[in-house]
Amino acid sequence: MSNPHRGEASFEVEGKAYRVRFSWNAAAEYEEAAGKPLSDAVIGIARERLSARSLRAMLWAGLQEHHQDVTVKEAGLLIDKMGRKEAQRVMGVALRYFFPELEPAEE
Repeated sequence: MSNPHRGEASFEVEGKAYRVRFSWNAAAEYEEAAGKPLSDAVIGIARERLSARSLRAMLWAGLQEHHQDVTVKEAGLLIDKMGRKEAQRVMGVALRYFFPELEPAEE
């Protein structure tokens, strides 16, 4: 079960459940793999213009706490299967822990 207050989000691909947790370690792993700050990726998500490399690295880093066996390339295959929009949505939910201003405005 996901908990966005802890930087968690869940998704399912081909009947298998995955849990993404964007912790401080995941943020550092992302920055190392992508070669740029996490804040750049957040701007990309908000503008729906996140590069393939960034989205793949972000999903991979977020999966490491609960799914250490998933490789960077396998994270890319998961994005292929769920679609870019769904992957960006999942990461947006998980990233609210670091950037609470991403919370959707109440109408």
